[in-house]
Amino acid sequence: MRILFLLAFSLTARFASGQRIEFTFEGDSTTIPLVSDSLRGISGLEIVPTTGEWHFVSDRGWHFIFKNIRNIRDLGDKSRLKLAQKTPFWFEGVRYNAQATTYFWTDEHEFTTSLLYGKSISDTANKVLLKMPLPGPNKGLEGIALTSSGALWVAPEAGWEGETRMNQDTITFFRYPDPLSPDPVIERYKYPINRCPFTQGEELLGGISEIVAVDDKRVLVLERCYDAGKKQVTANLYVATPDEATHTLTKELAFDFTRQFSGITCNLEAMAWADEAKQTLVLVADDNFRRNRTLRNQVIVLHRR
Repeated sequence: MRILFLLAFSLTARFASGQRIEFTFEGDSTTIPLVSDSLRGISGLEIVPTTGEWHFVSDRGWHFIFKNIRNIRDLGDKSRLKLAQKTPFWFEGVRYNAQATTYFWTDEHEFTTSLLYGKSISDTANKVLLKMPLPGPNKGLEGIALTSSGALWVAPEAGWEGETRMNQDTITFFRYPDPLSPDPVIERYKYPINRCPFTQGEELLGGISEIVAVDDKRVLVLERCYDAGKKQVTANLYVATPDEATHTLTKELAFDFTRQFSGITCNLEAMAWADEAKQTLVLVADDNFRRNRTLRNQVIVLHRR
């Protein structure tokens, strides 16, 4: 009887962790008003459901905290903006480990890109987990995801050094099983990236804008292309599942913005779960300090089916 129970539990757990993930758009999107003049260039978002804090970071060093956000239109209420702080970091992503009360963030300057952590984003005692020259022009460390066990996934925008070529159809994700260890181990997984042959310049390489953990194994990956000729953004959301035997990631489409989103998709850069149950996903676009057809502080909410 015990063997049958364990077998049934194992099969149930395996089925649950392998469930197909898809999203739906139910019409919830808006543009964040400039409740602060510096609320521009948003490149990262982390939502902490236990505290109700929404952390926005920009690629020119700003860190914003909103509180008591019940729906995305509350972001236009200046009274909910609790912090607008300038830092020395040019952020690309931010995550918070509640168990360790530690923030992780990626930083990209003109020639270098870094992964750091600390007890606060302005922590002068922060530690550098990874630092390297940019693998390609404007293509550095981009997405980070924390799993429920505390493991940290790290994704470059278009690949590491030697991977940022059009004929290179896989890039490497790093996984730190314990990023806070004194001597952290790095596991490497190959990910099949979409290049963008219909675009121009550095956009040809494609781009991973952000990643976020689904569970202790899988991550959501946001990929995006920008066609300057058509002034059009195409974006897809994928579920990436690791194979620990081959150290590869397979991906499955979870949401196609061109086909499933009813509005104009902007320069999507950031995403985070809005709830602990991981049923509601919030995505934010970077306005690049301008406003036009695809550049504004767009916020989109997706729901799991």
